[in-house]
Amino acid sequence: MSPALFDGSKPMVMSPLFLGASALVILAYLIRTILFWPQKLDFPVVGKPGSVNWQEALREGAARYPNTPFTLPSDPPMVVLPHCTNDEVRLLPEEKTSFQKELERIFLSAHTKFGRDAPVVVKTVKTDLTRHVASTTGPLQDELHYALDTELGTCESWNKVILLQKVLRIVALISGRVFVGRPLSRDEEWLQTSINYTADCIKAKNAALQWPAWTRYFVAPFLPEIQKVQAHTNKAAELLKPVINGCIQRFREGKVLGGESGDEFEDDQGAFVSWMMKHTSPELRENPYNLAVNQLTLSFASIHTTSSAIYHILLDLASHPEFIAPLREEIEQVIAEDGFDIDGNGKECLKKQSLTKLKKLDSLLKESQRLSPPSMTASLRVTTAPLHLSTGHTIPKGTSVVYDSHAVNLAGPNVSSLPNDPSTMPKLDPPNVFSPFRFSSIRETPGNNSKYQYVTTSKDSMNFGHGNHACPGRFFAGVEIKVVMVELLRNWEFRNIGDKEMKGGERPGNIVLGNLIHPNPAVQLEFKRRA
Repeated sequence: MSPALFDGSKPMVMSPLFLGASALVILAYLIRTILFWPQKLDFPVVGKPGSVNWQEALREGAARYPNTPFTLPSDPPMVVLPHCTNDEVRLLPEEKTSFQKELERIFLSAHTKFGRDAPVVVKTVKTDLTRHVASTTGPLQDELHYALDTELGTCESWNKVILLQKVLRIVALISGRVFVGRPLSRDEEWLQTSINYTADCIKAKNAALQWPAWTRYFVAPFLPEIQKVQAHTNKAAELLKPVINGCIQRFREGKVLGGESGDEFEDDQGAFVSWMMKHTSPELRENPYNLAVNQLTLSFASIHTTSSAIYHILLDLASHPEFIAPLREEIEQVIAEDGFDIDGNGKECLKKQSLTKLKKLDSLLKESQRLSPPSMTASLRVTTAPLHLSTGHTIPKGTSVVYDSHAVNLAGPNVSSLPNDPSTMPKLDPPNVFSPFRFSSIRETPGNNSKYQYVTTSKDSMNFGHGNHACPGRFFAGVEIKVVMVELLRNWEFRNIGDKEMKGGERPGNIVLGNLIHPNPAVQLEFKRRA
């Protein structure tokens, strides 16, 4: 039985117009259901329906069906494609396999409004943010100094903090500096909206799922969870309006902010909004609500994922503090070679070219992600036409498909292509061991300097996806994470609660929900500024 929605104390009187509209909606739903009814999947089923243990199911599927698609009995069923098909699938266009349609299905975009215009956000990130990403280093570092002063304070002695809570606010502040600019990026209402939108979108989607699909168009607008998401969007549109008005005026004058004429990011309020307007259809280009939805979609995709990555890295280092000194040495060595810039508050900042030289830090990011990825699967899409694989199998239209990144991560990096020369081949720790310099060691071998970077994707490194739908924001996320870690390593100490001798110890576990891996929101660390 669906949850109660209306107060039954008074009879509802429905007009003929309402009844007619209702009949049309039901008819449209029935036609759509008949046309798009999912076809039977003739693949082996791995896992128990209704209670899939993704770790066990993926492990079993990889062992039993390495070259055959297999089905996980989730809702809806999900087909795991064999890795041998990766090269033929990864570059398929939206007309064959669609991330956008799968996103809309998962988040019920027709009701939550989340992700409906995601292609605009993706294009803006790919073509504008990525081109300017190196020059965001200065503004990010400047804002990080403000964020740490605000969120951690002076901290001259050890201070306990709820880790994820603090990291979320720090990332929201520095991301906001680029996404909307000051002063809006520091506005408390904007911060709360940007951070809370993600969780509230998921709650709204889950609330709508409690109702039969054909009733949702009637019921969803009245659900408190849907209304809360709507309130976030309305508030974002209200807060963004002055920024948008300025961008509209400049857009009409043929001016686009944010370094349009070159690769330098202009640290202006509204730069990203200005970029986004270029890629928005004319009828929506000046619509504050539409631009607000896209800004919140950007926040959804970036703030929590980047915060989770930093959370995992800090826990990994707090549990293995013996790796902190080599990271600090690398940072100081690069600064000695390149020098440093000074921000507006007189604080030292890395030069933009220095980040790429921090190979051990880059390796730490990749190793932490390998052991604590956001998901056990990658390259999630839905087939929009029958998909014929080289294995001889055909995936029916309308099927959700993924690749198993869990098995790839557990196996560790594929080094079969490296020269089998004992003099150059690094000795690697077993893949179940946290080894933060695993990838920097491999990069020292001839011809592999670029292949094993944090942002590099391949069928052996799929945590950012691979192919047409690889995460477009991974380059900006990589810069953000490195900027945060450089500042914390240079100027802060951090440790597990009660670890007075900083010997490390057992790492707090992650929270696994289905195929997703989440930080534990209750975990605390202790911080203090270095003398």
